[in-house]
Amino acid sequence: MRQRHVVDTMALVSAFKDGSAALRANPTLLVAGLLVGAGSQLQYVDQFIQSPVLSAGASLAWLVVFPFVLGGFIGTARAAIDGTDTSVFQFVTIARTHYVRLLLATVVFATIVLGTAIGLGLVGFILGIGSMALGAVHEMAAFAAGVGSLLLWLVSILVVIMFVQFYDAAIVVEDQSVTDSFRRSIGLVRSNLKSVAGFSLVWTILLNAFLIPEYLVQLTVTDAGSADVLPVDPGIPIAVLLPVGIVLSAVGFAYFYTVYTAYYLRLVADSPLPTEPT
Repeated sequence: MRQRHVVDTMALVSAFKDGSAALRANPTLLVAGLLVGAGSQLQYVDQFIQSPVLSAGASLAWLVVFPFVLGGFIGTARAAIDGTDTSVFQFVTIARTHYVRLLLATVVFATIVLGTAIGLGLVGFILGIGSMALGAVHEMAAFAAGVGSLLLWLVSILVVIMFVQFYDAAIVVEDQSVTDSFRRSIGLVRSNLKSVAGFSLVWTILLNAFLIPEYLVQLTVTDAGSADVLPVDPGIPIAVLLPVGIVLSAVGFAYFYTVYTAYYLRLVADSPLPTEPT
């Protein structure tokens, strides 16, 4: 058991080291990251052009383009980690090859997560009615039941995401179909549950730390304002936060998705696909 824990920790640390080394040696990955960083800011276009329709169109266009960028990035990151040459031409070629499957799989992924949230939300609503009845007897118990239901709802969604998160890498790295990519992701997570849980937690925390400027932009452009949410008003204008958010999103995406690809490569190395009989 201790040896297995050491192996899981080494795989986690090695993935982050592989990501750093690949990113330093292949600036092409930063170009893809810059596309993601700029694309992620399209939701704020209406703050400058005062056209909600154009802003919605830009955001929708980005959702359609993102699987293309993601596929090209994962394929290019894999080449960088393997030590082979990378180029913009290779990025585009890989992106075109896997685009349709990634687009469909992204829709399936969103449907799974949204369906889980709605389904569990309905269950939580029913339990909430029971909590209201319990409140007539014991208010503290009702409050605890309500908080517990909310936490259970959130954790359940995160668990579902954890199990299906590798669908994109399965498509690009192992050329899986849409349905097989989700089966592959679930199988890998089941076989490496502790390792994947640890990786997902660390990866998510560090990625969100990089995205703090983007979250500040979101607070700045909403009616609530950052001062209503944060203890102090940072007082940073959106004209400053927006380019900072783009740069950090670019670096964050490039690094953390290279780490993500490196970790997936280590998973499949230990759990290869079964060889089809000839």
